[in-house]
Amino acid sequence: MADIIQIDENTWRFEDGFVRFFVLVGEEKAVMIDSGVNCPNAADLAKELTDKPVFLLNTHGDGDHTSGTSCFSEIYLHPADFTGCEVNTRYPGVRLVELSDGEVLDLGNRPLKIIHIPGHTKGSVAILDVNKRALFAGDSVQKGHIYMFGAKREPDKYKASLEKLIAMESEYDCIYASHDEYKLPGNYAEKVLEAWDKVTNGEVSFEMIDLFGNAVKSYTTDSCGFYLQ
Repeated sequence: MADIIQIDENTWRFEDGFVRFFVLVGEEKAVMIDSGVNCPNAADLAKELTDKPVFLLNTHGDGDHTSGTSCFSEIYLHPADFTGCEVNTRYPGVRLVELSDGEVLDLGNRPLKIIHIPGHTKGSVAILDVNKRALFAGDSVQKGHIYMFGAKREPDKYKASLEKLIAMESEYDCIYASHDEYKLPGNYAEKVLEAWDKVTNGEVSFEMIDLFGNAVKSYTTDSCGFYLQ
């Protein structure tokens, strides 16, 4: 069972081993952002926090973010990840509600803006909690190692996605990450971009490791790390 930690009066983080997810409550409804790796009862846990109806919104479709999906009748997700990350086959009874770049979902005096940021996955999104001035970045901005290998990834689009977040820095003061440290400064996408540029320019050494049967290059910088092939 995930450890539930309150961030403020209507926001919680769920620490589910090496990954975390969030519940945000508005005046009319609530949202669960991702549902962890080992938390099939995530929806029940959310209902203990609020009497508002809860819907599921995913930053992306990787398996360590979707364990509670079967508890919901539908999932708000970018369509590229519904099929590209096989969410449709892992949870065949769940209906897709397509997310699109720039759309706003309102929980009731709590608007959430969707920002499409391909790179970590083709359908990765960040979620801007407009009034709270907080950005939920999924795996795309963090202090840990970011997976950038395999068919699900779009490394050629990652830099532009980070630049997109950086251009919006006046709209948020902090970033909530799904791995490693949970709360980062609002300018942390700049640090990740700097690290990415150094890696892709050949300025950072790597070590070869075996990751789930894949031979990958592991790069480590002071700001974050990357797994590449």
